[in-house]
Amino acid sequence: MLEPFTTAQARDAGLTPAGLRGPAVRREHHGAYVEAFIEPDLAVSIAAARLVLPADALLDGVSALQALGLDLGSPRPLRFVSAHPHQVRRPGIRVRRVRARPSAGPHPGSLGPVPALLAAAQELDLVELVAAGDWLVRWDLTTQAALVAAAAQHHGRGAVLARRASALVRDHVDSVRETRLRLCLVLAGLPEPEVNPIVSLDGRRIGRVDLLLRRWRVVIEYEGDQHRTDRRQWNTDISRHEQLAVTGATLVRVTGERMRHPRAVVALVVSALRAGGWAGPDPVFDEEWHRLFPSAR
Repeated sequence: MLEPFTTAQARDAGLTPAGLRGPAVRREHHGAYVEAFIEPDLAVSIAAARLVLPADALLDGVSALQALGLDLGSPRPLRFVSAHPHQVRRPGIRVRRVRARPSAGPHPGSLGPVPALLAAAQELDLVELVAAGDWLVRWDLTTQAALVAAAAQHHGRGAVLARRASALVRDHVDSVRETRLRLCLVLAGLPEPEVNPIVSLDGRRIGRVDLLLRRWRVVIEYEGDQHRTDRRQWNTDISRHEQLAVTGATLVRVTGERMRHPRAVVALVVSALRAGGWAGPDPVFDEEWHRLFPSAR
């Protein structure tokens, strides 16, 4: 059997209870199995879960977003929503009960991207939720305006957070790390940077930068490992940074290691802003900021 199967289906196929406990079979969920050679992944786990859940169950919240390809949040438990009259309790699966079954999204058996994001507000923090919204907008699965409108009509757990997050979602964000860096600055009270704009000099395109505080000529680049290990990318970066220097821009380069100390990253950007003439207030690191951006110990 290449597809997940239930205990009853195993019995009909001649597989004994001892066989279900043997090395050739892996239990994916209580009452649902797959052959052991099948690589475990989200799609297999979801397919197995559907065998033991009410027929109306739809993928919900974080799980629905992960099924679309978003790499954010915990893979377990699998989240579903159902209008089934009885509570469903199975290890590794959480079923949210509602009075009326929501409409499925464009992907069969799953909530749509926007309702999934709103449901995910019950468990994601502000940065994660904005990153999820940025990702949905980046892949044309919704728009920032649609998220704001939907969040305004949303009620229940996570509604306030969803409204706040939707207002912070932006177009053209390429990665979760860009969202995290942007919010690290904005939530500390710094001016909001442009996201992935194209910079030009004397009418000649220099290239795209990650974040730009144009008024103060501050460019912020997140340097992932591919910038270091890819020779072509590395040399392209060097050329672009040299051309940016000609414009009088101050370049702040941020790495994963630097983001382990987010307060120091904010300080670097503040210093660059001050050099560019920014006269705003000092950053504010409140309790929420420290919770969202903990420093490595």
